[in-house]
Amino acid sequence: TVTTPPPVMPPMVLVPPPPAAPPPPRFTPKGASPKGNPGNWATTNDYPARALREEREGTTGFRVTVGPDGRVTDCQITSSSGHSDLDQATCDNVRRRARFTPATDGEGNPTTGSYQSRIRWVIPKD
Repeated sequence: TVTTPPPVMPPMVLVPPPPAAPPPPRFTPKGASPKGNPGNWATTNDYPARALREEREGTTGFRVTVGPDGRVTDCQITSSSGHSDLDQATCDNVRRRARFTPATDGEGNPTTGSYQSRIRWVIPKD
């Protein structure tokens, strides 16, 4: 007599379940927002003297990085006025005067954020 071996079953492959989705944030993250009036960050008293003498005007676009303490940690010019002294005065004044409510993460903790705007340099009328 001949005995037939039982059929060979293919090995079982166990597929792990997909990872669980992360829990939704407990708070809605928020960007940095200015405290006070951004229009006070650069005044006519801040106009560079040489630009006044040469009657130069322009609009400077900028972006700042805001630390978790609400202070500016970096300033970059995003759109030049066409005059380096007006652009430099923009960042100098924003670094010195701007204060922010810091950005918050999904847990409601202060975090680094950014803010962007423009300053229009117009020669004051006497």
